[in-house]
Amino acid sequence: MNNESKKGHGPARDPDLVNSEAALRRAARRAREQARGSVGYVVVYRDGKIVEDRLDKRVA
Repeated sequence: MNNESKKGHGPARDPDLVNSEAALRRAARRAREQARGSVGYVVVYRDGKIVEDRLDKRVA
């Protein structure tokens, strides 16, 4: 018996990946906070290109 038959929500999820999206979002938010206080930008991959995402220098 797997998670699919217990809950009916599709295939069972890999336990190592269950919280990975939330962890990546927290890491990105923290990187932006740190960049705001220092260099003022982060480098991101957007629409197939590597770009500098400028941040305002406001105090959070």
